Amino acid sequence: MSRKPSSPPANPSDLSPREARDRFLEKRSMENSDKTIRSYDNRLTRWVHWCEERGVERVGDLSGWLFDEYERHLRAEDNAPATVKGKMTAVSQVVQYLATIEAVDEELPEKVHVPKLTRSQETSDTMLDTEDAKELLEFYRNDPARFGTPPHAVLEVFWNTGCRLGAVVGLDLGDYDPENGYLDFNHRPESGTPLKNNEEGERVVRISEPVVDALDTYIARERSDKRDEHGREPLFAGRQGRVTDTTIRSWTYQGTQPCLYMECPHGRRRRNCKFTERSHASKCPSSRAPHHIRTGSLTWHCDRGLPIEVISERVDADPDTIKRYYDKADRHQKMAERREEYTADLDIAGIGDEEDDS
Repeated sequence: MSRKPSSPPANPSDLSPREARDRFLEKRSMENSDKTIRSYDNRLTRWVHWCEERGVERVGDLSGWLFDEYERHLRAEDNAPATVKGKMTAVSQVVQYLATIEAVDEELPEKVHVPKLTRSQETSDTMLDTEDAKELLEFYRNDPARFGTPPHAVLEVFWNTGCRLGAVVGLDLGDYDPENGYLDFNHRPESGTPLKNNEEGERVVRISEPVVDALDTYIARERSDKRDEHGREPLFAGRQGRVTDTTIRSWTYQGTQPCLYMECPHGRRRRNCKFTERSHASKCPSSRAPHHIRTGSLTWHCDRGLPIEVISERVDADPDTIKRYYDKADRHQKMAERREEYTADLDIAGIGDEEDDS
């Protein structure tokens, strides 16, 4: 993401909120992914508009009163507590940046209140539950017509590896090793597929035999033999080359609807339900996005008794983050958990539960 730079004012205090945002994003772009920059941009643009609507023309006019007014404005709009915190955190970081370039008083960052949230406010319980995932995967694995279809293949990968959407989009055909059963996630920002944590997010992840079978069938029967605009061969490819994150989201929304294998829990009939259409699938109350699958997968990994450190390396997430945001097991589950031997062939259906050392 790039913005056309403007001529800076002689006095940094005369920067407008819009100019301050742009300079902050430009600086951040040197160390953060495009996706992270877009997230900052979305959060800060609302703040910029709010400042402009109230005649705040220069950052030198920012004050604790204005920050408090902006937070009150966000709450009055009925934003979720986590949304308010995210937007105020972004403002706080901009003001800290402004203090480092001496555009505002060095004590001003302390006047930006970032609300503290309870765990229930910070996290979302929306996820693909383990039992639902098991039902879905058994359905796909036992239906020859749907086995290896794009919705099935990506569901297998998301659930078994716990990876992010961007990691799946960035997979190349050569990153998949069916013989040894692994996926190699690589950071390739120069050709449009960065990982969230850059080179530190690169990892080789073992996948189970059913995942290999699904991917092999997808490649043989469904995958388009196309290169992307950088000449790479995507693992998940369509007629135009590498599929987009929007396409993969639509696959997961359509592919996680419970009416595929059971009666609709919302009293609808699948044959005339508009939620089965690609353009409306995300509106189905029971469909799940890639992030919801990741949340469920990480919870499943935790419930299996795998050490947090092992899960952390496998899914590219900080151990504390896993404990706070993804381990959704309730207190009774946690009490009943037992750390048992785990195998490289971790699979939801229990395939590969016995380790073969031959």
